[in-house]
Amino acid sequence: MNNSCSALVPPFQDVKNLYSRAKTKFFLIKSSSDKNISISLNFNIWATTPKNENKFVTAFVENDYVVLIFSVNGSSKFCGYAIMQSKPGMSKNNHVYFYYDDKIFRGRNFDIQWIRVVDVAFQEVSHLKNSLNENKPIKVGRDGQEIEQIAGIKLCEIFEAKFVKINNIADTQPKKNIQTAQDVNENNSVGSPCTDEKKQIGTLSPSNNNSNTNYNPIRTIQEESQYNLFNIYNPALHIFPIDLTNMNYDEYIDLYEKSLLVWQQKMLQLK
Repeated sequence: MNNSCSALVPPFQDVKNLYSRAKTKFFLIKSSSDKNISISLNFNIWATTPKNENKFVTAFVENDYVVLIFSVNGSSKFCGYAIMQSKPGMSKNNHVYFYYDDKIFRGRNFDIQWIRVVDVAFQEVSHLKNSLNENKPIKVGRDGQEIEQIAGIKLCEIFEAKFVKINNIADTQPKKNIQTAQDVNENNSVGSPCTDEKKQIGTLSPSNNNSNTNYNPIRTIQEESQYNLFNIYNPALHIFPIDLTNMNYDEYIDLYEKSLLVWQQKMLQLK
């Protein structure tokens, strides 16, 4: 791939080059909620469980691209796909996903680039089987399940066909190259020095206004982190979910002191 700063290629050809390369790996990502997808779209970031990190790192280091196929649990559909842009723990923003089900999330954040955000119902791809998972349908698998390359390519082709159909567009405008995993510099961030500036990732218009309305970008990174923090560790809401109006003053003070101690302990865990 031409990695010149001025290199321009048609976006659809570029995407096909991404998912059809010999050194491309595919993995199934199962999200617990739409909210996690919204955060990911807002910040181009993801986090996986520690058990998946080693194989993600290996795939990222040894291949040109690592394609992540996303699905929200219980949705009966895939919602899009992205590529890894850093190793776990090497994200530019390491404090986005730090909790899960009201507990501190131990997985490390990593940068991704969303390529398409398009719904593909499981029934539309029921014919695709994953030879790396006992030839079960491609939809079947735990979070982090590797997808056999041919099946992954075919699934991405379906994403592309639906994207074109939904947006009613033709491939006419050139876009910048997408960087391979090998383009990650020695600081493990996306891009490499090019004159006085780092190379920028070309955007590929992953979604349009009419698709995937559940996945709306939400807060800034600081707002999201603060929201998550208060949502999890607010003593009145999560530690003692009781009616304060039934307490006398002494009971209220005792409750406050106990909740404050728990809050302080949680803050120490986050440092």
